[in-house]
Amino acid sequence: MELICSKKLEINESVVYDCKEINLEYYLVSCESDNSCTYGIQISMTKDSGTSETAVIKDVLPTKSGMIDLIDLMYKNSVTPVSARDIIYDCIA
Repeated sequence: MELICSKKLEINESVVYDCKEINLEYYLVSCESDNSCTYGIQISMTKDSGTSETAVIKDVLPTKSGMIDLIDLMYKNSVTPVSARDIIYDCIA
């Protein structure tokens, strides 16, 4: 697992949410088996309140460069663990 990018977001609607800040980390995950390798993503979100969420989605793309491009797109749009699977499906379907 390799950290590709991370960001800190400030939440303006802290009355609605239980935090004022979240940290997002996007990791490249490689899955090797029988002479082949596929790539996926792990997204970790930590709130300033101390709670955290993680999503691991394996076997998304067969190329590292393609997966890094997808991770970059998810980073730019601040995709969280909750919506990661749906976003990936929309991007590669």
